[in-house]
Amino acid sequence: MEARGKIPEAERSPIGRYLATGTVFAVSSGPLSDWFTGEKNIAPHHALTDGVWHWRADLPYYVLRYGVALPDAFMQRMQDLDWKCPVLSRQELTAFIEQLSFESDVRQKLRKKQLKK
Repeated sequence: MEARGKIPEAERSPIGRYLATGTVFAVSSGPLSDWFTGEKNIAPHHALTDGVWHWRADLPYYVLRYGVALPDAFMQRMQDLDWKCPVLSRQELTAFIEQLSFESDVRQKLRKKQLKK
């Protein structure tokens, strides 16, 4: 499925701004490259969140440049928040990371169970 061009150019700016202003919750070394062109250094290798959704730091680039598709529920959340990404408190960020870790553990256990079958 082609993901490019799904978001009209007129709608990309508020979405890109929302995504760029998420709270950083993970940092890795090295910059990210464009998946489509191979262009280097398009964004730092960070992960961001709004407390519900999480994404890589290069997602605003892909939305602004290519209009890549995003899940409808994510688009609705951004719209509901008037395209302003919430600033998370330390407590909210910690709760988000704990939830993410829990979900990862559950997925890992399910995979192991499936492999034993």
